[in-house]
Amino acid sequence: MIVTSHRKGWKIINQRSHGLLAAMLAYQYDIDLPNDIMVPTLIAIAEHDDGAAETQQSKNLTEAGAPRHFAIEDGKKKTDIKQKLSVMELATAKSQLNALLTSMHIDFVFGEEERKKDENLKNFLKEQEKNRRVILKSLSIDQKYAERIYRFVEWCDAFSLLICMDKIQPEGRKMEISEGPDGVVNQTFYKAENLIGVEPWVFKNETFKAFYEYKIIEQLQFSSIEEFNEICEKTPVQREEFTFSK
Repeated sequence: MIVTSHRKGWKIINQRSHGLLAAMLAYQYDIDLPNDIMVPTLIAIAEHDDGAAETQQSKNLTEAGAPRHFAIEDGKKKTDIKQKLSVMELATAKSQLNALLTSMHIDFVFGEEERKKDENLKNFLKEQEKNRRVILKSLSIDQKYAERIYRFVEWCDAFSLLICMDKIQPEGRKMEISEGPDGVVNQTFYKAENLIGVEPWVFKNETFKAFYEYKIIEQLQFSSIEEFNEICEKTPVQREEFTFSK
């Protein structure tokens, strides 16, 4: 979950909603990819964080009973790879390319320190590396081409996270998004409220709209994940809309 403070309590954005926003950005991105590459890539972007019911996982409450933002450590020494296995199962069932890109993203997420601390994680990632080599050979795709497509995935993911986490600076101050598929690092900024600019401009249209959905949870503390899930189910969905303009 993406969790931020709100004047009424907590603002909760599911990873699936963040993934959907990333896919909207990818759909608008001016990149020349054939249909058999583009469609699985869009699916990988939209679904790269799926595989778990976020409001039903005990780790998504802090020790104090507050909703846990995904970037906050849960205190466990070992990484729970169950969700990653579930994501890979779903991705592999769709297509080899989907599995390749999803596996590359999982590898990107975990740093060297995490690998050193957790032998199970290290073995899982080594197995994924082997699987990726098999897929590349099967699809007759070279590593350089795969990395270009993955930079596209990561760029859209990074931009979506900046938006969902409200990290874009106010008053027109520019900040980096990430390195795009062709090696260019783009910057983003607010032109006005919910009006976002990108330099250099990378999209097909000079203006377009996108959104993410969220919930405002007014209760600050929960005795169990079951209580949190029950409140979430009863809370109405809201939508944050943005216009992107050249």
